[in-house]
Amino acid sequence: HQVVPSMTVEAAYVGNVGRHLFLNLNRNQAVPGPGDYDPRRPFFKYGDTQAIYSVCNCDNSSYNSLQLKAQKRFSQGVDFLLTYTWSKALDNGEGGYGFANNYDVKADYGPATFDRTHALTLLHNWELPFGKGRKFLNHSNKVADGLVGGWRFSGVSTMYSGVAFTPTISNAPSVNADLNYFRPDLIGDPSVANPNASLWFNPAAYTAPQQPYRNGNAGKGSLRGPASYVFNLALAKNFLITESKSLELRWENFNALNYVNLALPLSLIHI
Repeated sequence: HQVVPSMTVEAAYVGNVGRHLFLNLNRNQAVPGPGDYDPRRPFFKYGDTQAIYSVCNCDNSSYNSLQLKAQKRFSQGVDFLLTYTWSKALDNGEGGYGFANNYDVKADYGPATFDRTHALTLLHNWELPFGKGRKFLNHSNKVADGLVGGWRFSGVSTMYSGVAFTPTISNAPSVNADLNYFRPDLIGDPSVANPNASLWFNPAAYTAPQQPYRNGNAGKGSLRGPASYVFNLALAKNFLITESKSLELRWENFNALNYVNLALPLSLIHI
C-alpha cells in the first residue's frame, strides 16, 4: 500500500515582468532650469501654461519571489499550513501617477508602495490531547472530560515586514520646476535606534537638493514602514446533545497579543 506523507514541503520561484504599462505624463511640465517656469514649458509657445496630460504605455515593473509552503495534513490531532514569501516588487509609475519628473520617469524605478520583503502566514488547528480518546486523561470521568476534554486550539497568524515608502519634501526651489513631487538629498543615516510612533526615521539625514535643477537623490521606496503582526486565535469545544444536535463553545481572540500595528509614517520632511 502507498503511504501518504502527513507533511509536505514545497518551494517555488515566482516572478513576472510588466512592459508597456500605463503612465499619465504631463507633457507641459517646465523643464528644470533657470528663470521662470513658463518659457520652459514645451507648449508655452502656443499659449498653454497649464498641465497637459497624455497617456503612454511606457512604464515597466518586475516581481521576483521565493515562496515556501509547509502543510501538515490532519494527524495526531494537528494540521497546519505555513507559507512564507521573500520578494521584491519594483516599478516606476505606481498606477500611472507615482513618479516625480515627467521627463525622467526611470529615475523613479524602485520598490513599489506595496512591496514587502517578508510575508509569513500560519493557519493551524490542534485538538488538545486531553480527555476521552486522547493521549492524556483518556480514562477521566464525565465531569473531568466535560471540563478538559475535546478542546480545539486554532488560529490564523500573519507577520509582514513593512512596506516601502519615499521621503519627500514640500518644495525644492533649487529644482525650479513643477515636478509631481520632490525628494530630498540623503546626507546621513536615516535609521534610528528605536523606531516608534513619534520618530520612525531620522529627518536630519535629509536636506533640500544641493545641486540646482535636479530632484533629490533619496531613492524611491528607500524607507520601510512598520511591520505588521496579527494573531487571531480561538479555543473551541463541541458538546454532543443528541446524535443530530451539538453545541459549540467558542472563545475567539482577534489580535490576541494586543500588538500595536502602527500606520505608515508621514513621508513629508519639513526642511
